[in-house]
Amino acid sequence: MREHKINGLVVMALSKAFKGIHNESLDLFRENNITFSQFAVLEALYTKGFLTIQEIIDVVLTTSGNMTVVIKNLEKNGLVVKETNPKDKRSYVISLTPKGRELIKSIFPEHMKILTKRLDVLTKEEKNTLLATLKKLY
Repeated sequence: MREHKINGLVVMALSKAFKGIHNESLDLFRENNITFSQFAVLEALYTKGFLTIQEIIDVVLTTSGNMTVVIKNLEKNGLVVKETNPKDKRSYVISLTPKGRELIKSIFPEHMKILTKRLDVLTKEEKNTLLATLKKLY
């Protein structure tokens, strides 16, 4: 098979795999009135604690313009709070509110079930190989 055809098939397979997981996750997020980006922010704050906006951007791999909107909407919905950074008064840190913590605590296990269900078709060795291979792409 020609190289360009293999490349196309690889990209298509990656896209289909992502889309399947993403779509199932979106159903869960819609049920809880949040977007994929909002979930990513809530998850980052849940697993890492309070973060600056730049740290959130680095974790969820998005743009600063989009992140500003995502955080404003999470604030508006009472899920996060933005406070002056105690280490640098020129910046802010974002943290979960009790409402935000409860929401992510209820959604996170369900999201992990989706990921587990999708990835359990692979052995641990296959997962490690896939991870190592994908890391070569970035």
